Amino acid sequence: MNKINVIRDLLVALKNGYSNKNKYAYCKLNSFCITVLWELYKEELIYDFSVEPENSKIKIRLKYFKNKPLITNLQLISKPSLINFSNFEELRLFYKKYDYFFMSTSVGIISSRFFNKKHKTGGQVLFGLKLNTQ
Repeated sequence: MNKINVIRDLLVALKNGYSNKNKYAYCKLNSFCITVLWELYKEELIYDFSVEPENSKIKIRLKYFKNKPLITNLQLISKPSLINFSNFEELRLFYKKYDYFFMSTSVGIISSRFFNKKHKTGGQVLFGLKLNTQ
């Protein structure tokens, strides 16, 4: 399965978990999904996640802010039919639209917060999200 389909399935799982006000969301066990979840965890956008090898799933503990989902708008940017690559100068468009966006670069998956401070390179823009801070 290619990484865009893995990201799409992960975003659907997160959206469904939040829309049903669940404490947990579940997605298929995949090494690329674990890499993306690790970045979400490092940015404190989810509480944690654990692998359940007996049923080939990853259990994601969702984060809420004042009883509302912390993540309010998850959007897939690159799609299987349209891969979105951006150089460093083009990324300012994504900073205006999303609180966070995640990219696949030569150094791995990184968030826009880390990217802005440490790396000045382009890559494939995977997905973006907005936060509920009200």
